[in-house]
Amino acid sequence: TVVQFSFDSLCETSAKVAHVACIESEPVKTAEGIRMRTRFRVMEGVKGEVGEEIEILLPGGQLDGRRVHVAGIPSFTPGRETVLFLSGPDGIGSPWPVGLGQGCYRVTSSEKGRRVHLQHGTNPIPDGALHKPASEGPYQVDLKAFLRTIRETTGVTASSEK
Repeated sequence: TVVQFSFDSLCETSAKVAHVACIESEPVKTAEGIRMRTRFRVMEGVKGEVGEEIEILLPGGQLDGRRVHVAGIPSFTPGRETVLFLSGPDGIGSPWPVGLGQGCYRVTSSEKGRRVHLQHGTNPIPDGALHKPASEGPYQVDLKAFLRTIRETTGVTASSEK
């Protein structure tokens, strides 16, 4: 069972938060089984020490004719941008998205600029964000405004940016 997070608790629970771009995601064999190793380039650190790259190792993937699928584990596509809310390292040293998919907010670019997708029922929505609960599609907010909301919620100042 995955705990349902509020936006405030997601911000507070996360050891690190960053706007990232996926560099690569590939299946690897580990002592714990098949895992997806995903590397991200940090575009902007929001909370915690994030460095220039982040690597996570999550259960799942397909390798040597074997496929492992774990419900709720997010997948990542090279080139796609995300705002990640990450835990501290697990027993093998890898952070995890807090609340699995809840801690992964998709970022897209359009004529309106960079936007963060808030999917009601999937991602915790910040208090005061205007969203349409009856809508099937995601509500979109400005990336800079979203990152500012995270900083305000966590008490991290902009001077803490990477």
